Amino acid sequence: MEILFFIVVLVSAVLSLTRIGGLARSINQSIFLSGLCAAVAFGLMLPSVYEFVDGFFTRTNFTDLFAKLALLLAINILVCEVARALRNPRVLRLTAGISGKTILVLTFVLALILFAFTDTPAPSPGLGAYIDDPLVLAYNTVIVAYIGYLGALLVGPLVRDARTPPQKLRQVSSALLAAGFSLAIVRALLMVAGLAIDGLYDFGQILSGITALLVISGLVAAWIALRKYGTPRIRQSALRID
Repeated sequence: MEILFFIVVLVSAVLSLTRIGGLARSINQSIFLSGLCAAVAFGLMLPSVYEFVDGFFTRTNFTDLFAKLALLLAINILVCEVARALRNPRVLRLTAGISGKTILVLTFVLALILFAFTDTPAPSPGLGAYIDDPLVLAYNTVIVAYIGYLGALLVGPLVRDARTPPQKLRQVSSALLAAGFSLAIVRALLMVAGLAIDGLYDFGQILSGITALLVISGLVAAWIALRKYGTPRIRQSALRID
């Protein structure tokens, strides 16, 4: 799992670096921020990094809150941009609109409250060592459920876009994104329905890493489609927001 997360960090960082060139022209700012937040989120989950950063805080495992906040921001920004690319006002309203922002804030506030009541004396990325504690379970479930919610909003529109010819690369991009967000839904359902199953948390963490790689692969495919086709629809994709 550590190797998988390291790969996600590396790929996310590279994706962000490739977007730097357009920042001065206000291009790709959202994708840069999303990739940067994803790199921070998964980077903080690496045990050595986690323990080092956590040493700066008086409250043990406070680092996990920062990792989860970075993850929430990464996925929210990305979903907003994909919704814009798909020209889906409903998804955009439920992510970037007042209701969407309210849900995001309430999710993190609830996670913050639950975290405040947890008792986790030793550093543990994702609080995995304390996953049998009901409060820790609830804390993790809130975050996973929110990501699953965002995935549920996008899967349908992405599947429809993946079945729309004639631009094959755009179809591949939408299919990869749909697969990634579908795994996010599966992760959320497993977290809620199988809380008592031994080893499920670690399996879920692996799913999270695979989800991230699928989504990043979808973004790369969209970028290639942008370079190849250069149509207005593709130029307004999640990789090219002016």
